[in-house]
Amino acid sequence: MRFYFSLLFLLFCQFLAAQETDLSAFNIPAALKENASSVVRDHALVYQAISRSEATIFERKVITVLDDNHGGVNRLVVHYDGDSKITKIKATLYDAFGEKVRSAKKSEIEDVRNLTGGQFYTDSRVQTTTLEHISFPYTVVFEYEKSLKGFGIVEFPNWLPLTYDQSVEKASFVARVPQGNELLYHRNQLPEPVITDDAGDRVYSWAVNNLPAQRYEADAPPLSQTVPYLKTGLKSFTVNEYEGSLENWQEFGKLIYQLMEGRNTLPGQLKQLVHETTAGLATEREKIDALYRVLQDRTRYVGVQLGIGGWQPFSAEYVEDNRYGDCKALSNYMGAMLQEIGVESYPVLVYSGGVPFFPVDETFTTGSAFNHMILYVPSEDMYLECTSKLAPTGYLGEGTDDRNVLWVTPAGGKLARTPAIPAAENSHLRTVRLDLDPQGLVKFSLEGRFYGATQDFLRYFASAERDETKQREILHRRGLLPDVTGTNYEIDCATEDPLVRLTYETELKNYVRKLGKRMFVPFNKLYAYDRVPDKLEERKLPIFRNKARFYVDTVHLTIPATMEVESLGAAVTEITHDAGAYRSEVVAADQTLTWVRTLKLLPVALPASAYEGYRQFFVDVAKADKRMIVIREKRTK
Repeated sequence: MRFYFSLLFLLFCQFLAAQETDLSAFNIPAALKENASSVVRDHALVYQAISRSEATIFERKVITVLDDNHGGVNRLVVHYDGDSKITKIKATLYDAFGEKVRSAKKSEIEDVRNLTGGQFYTDSRVQTTTLEHISFPYTVVFEYEKSLKGFGIVEFPNWLPLTYDQSVEKASFVARVPQGNELLYHRNQLPEPVITDDAGDRVYSWAVNNLPAQRYEADAPPLSQTVPYLKTGLKSFTVNEYEGSLENWQEFGKLIYQLMEGRNTLPGQLKQLVHETTAGLATEREKIDALYRVLQDRTRYVGVQLGIGGWQPFSAEYVEDNRYGDCKALSNYMGAMLQEIGVESYPVLVYSGGVPFFPVDETFTTGSAFNHMILYVPSEDMYLECTSKLAPTGYLGEGTDDRNVLWVTPAGGKLARTPAIPAAENSHLRTVRLDLDPQGLVKFSLEGRFYGATQDFLRYFASAERDETKQREILHRRGLLPDVTGTNYEIDCATEDPLVRLTYETELKNYVRKLGKRMFVPFNKLYAYDRVPDKLEERKLPIFRNKARFYVDTVHLTIPATMEVESLGAAVTEITHDAGAYRSEVVAADQTLTWVRTLKLLPVALPASAYEGYRQFFVDVAKADKRMIVIREKRTK
């Protein structure tokens, strides 16, 4: 180990010496300053796989910071845990002329626990420091060395030469892998590597130079698909006593299955409870539902990840004894209960969150594309979110729907895709009644039914915040309630379905605008859709939107008997685009006007050239949704 480490460090130093960078900010080419808040002057990343179970990483990054919109590039963050060790870390600050200002002292480099995603305890830590200067531009130089072993070997490096609002003078990535093994890689906007053989290693090299900055644009695909990006892995590796492979998804799934094998034995009292709970139930679906309630009632999610525990679940017996577990442990616990009644299930690796930074690719196997585990029941074609104490049985929210996942089966891994929740099931049906008096005061009442993704926040919010006053304040800030002083407030979460009901009544003083004998009255002042994409001189990135919604709002507006409609506008308004469809209709009956609006928003993947039409759809929708009528005092005959 020491020989390999010293050899690689020598090669690394020689590599850096050959690429010395002029640190003066005034020598940056003008083209690299355009649209840039920072410039990567030099970035060198070197990875050495010493064996199937040991590796080292060396990184040096030189960044000139141009303004305060740099996105935190002046902060060094290096992760480590029980299976990795930081052997060197250094941060140095230079002024605009490239003159050294200072190096970070040891006391300035914090060493803190890295708790994320609801974790309770983990051995994951970071060493971090931030360098700032009194004026722009200035340059930071970050260097670190890290050794990996055990489960740390799966920390395969990813190379991102630049991010948005950042340009690059030069950057390189070199990987050395013993012959007999193989570096696997997925590349975006990068050429094939230069591959050479040296001292028993196969050496893979990439380099980029003079990359201009690209501005961030909303509704774009993930960064890994829009800028140069490299993701790597080893064909064969060893973690503790387990042999792993990233050659294909089936082989990787075999490793995960081995890690979980033998940990699903139920203790006697839980076996008895499982059979008592399901006795007399006629269908498999009823039994699954009953055991899912047992899971929710008896356990809670606690993220505890230490060493192998980041990959291997606690046993079902441990969860039963302690009544908690992480996503892996709770999925294993639920699977063990189903197994007890003869229902087959598979643990499922999934990315939970918004748009994945690196969506799971069928052609490239990697474990780091996942951050969560759920459970799949093939006989019912049902996914179970085992960390939720509130979700209805079989409901997957928007954080895990419509994405590639990996079933962990006895035969190994199998790629599948979670179902997309259609727009009609991510919806709200909202009815508002507005009773207007001659002075302009409005009596307001709301009855809303929220489904799917539109109810997720309300369901978990209602459980977490029990104080009604605080509930009203938060819902008012989020635009769901017009004020906090009304009556008949109720929020009701259905148990069996992803449905939340919300009701409220109040009086509004400033809803209409009075001008002489006239009143200008908006139908949808409180809930008008106003999310319009930015106006751009030129769109450069493709358009990507993965959310589906269906909004139905009905407004019943009753005007005083002493007033009449002077201007109503078109009876029907329709707007259509690939991104969705809008329709509104107004019907008058006596002194009541009923306005019904439907807005369907659909996932899209469009070229940059379609942006103007895409944006115009939302401009037109926002304009139509702010529709206003004019009423006036009735004329005497």
